[in-house]
Amino acid sequence: MIDVRRLRILREVAVAGTISGAARALGYTPSAVSQQLATLARESGAELLRRRGRHVELTAEGRLLVEVAERVGAELEAAEAELAARAARPGGVVRLLAFATALRTLVPRAATTLAASAPGLELEIDEADPDDALRLLVQERADVVIAHDYDLLERRRSARVHRRELLGDELRVVGAVDDAVSPKRRAGRVGATGGRAPAAPARRAPAAAVDLAALADRRWVLPDRGSACDRVVERACAAAGFAPRVVARSSDFAAIAALAEACDAVALVPRLALEGQAEERAGRPLRAPVRRRLFAAVRDGAQRRPLESAVLDALADAAA
Repeated sequence: MIDVRRLRILREVAVAGTISGAARALGYTPSAVSQQLATLARESGAELLRRRGRHVELTAEGRLLVEVAERVGAELEAAEAELAARAARPGGVVRLLAFATALRTLVPRAATTLAASAPGLELEIDEADPDDALRLLVQERADVVIAHDYDLLERRRSARVHRRELLGDELRVVGAVDDAVSPKRRAGRVGATGGRAPAAPARRAPAAAVDLAALADRRWVLPDRGSACDRVVERACAAAGFAPRVVARSSDFAAIAALAEACDAVALVPRLALEGQAEERAGRPLRAPVRRRLFAAVRDGAQRRPLESAVLDALADAAA
């Protein structure tokens, strides 16, 4: 009989690509992982892994067992969800991971809702970027995560993950963009009518959309190097025909916006990160929008658990 716990170890090796990486994720020593894999190979009567330098790759039999592990994991999640649903007053801890902007906006609203609607539920909240959060979710080290997908950077979907779409977002231009507005917009500025300022409008016009190519000669503030947001900005600029001249970087969008303004530079910042800002600091849209989608995720089957379901509903309400 194949041990389900050893299937989980094999799945972690498949995710990490190394014995040591799987050991770190599971909290085991590398030698303990190797011993469990050797036992699993004997139980299954098949070679499961091949070494490729520092990495390992699955054989066809190994891939088959990982697929089995995925199905077994989903079935166990569903069984636990059914048992939890039968509890008279469900309660317990839900480990929630989210990236910084969601922690500042969506999570507090959801937490307030849950405090009133699900008093038996206790949230354990921590920050994690989307890639790490989804990895920890699959490794059963988190229960609910908030992540995002960019149109320019789609991530591969896992059969083990159930998604609840939350909201659409887009990047806005912040910083020194006054001269990058459309010609029509420039014509209405002081000096365009012989030095006479136009009459003040009764209502402020929407911020003019900006062509990304018009920012090619600007100084740029970018997200931290190698992050998903950094790669998206680099790809968007490349599609517009230029590479940004970087003068600063940060992982904090508030810092990015502040640095862009202080350094006479520009930056692309998600609209959600600018929530609550005064109109003049809320950025300008791109003429060719760069969009992303925010979603909440649980392991497939867990969406039927009362606790996870309550958190998903609260996050959806917070995003509405």
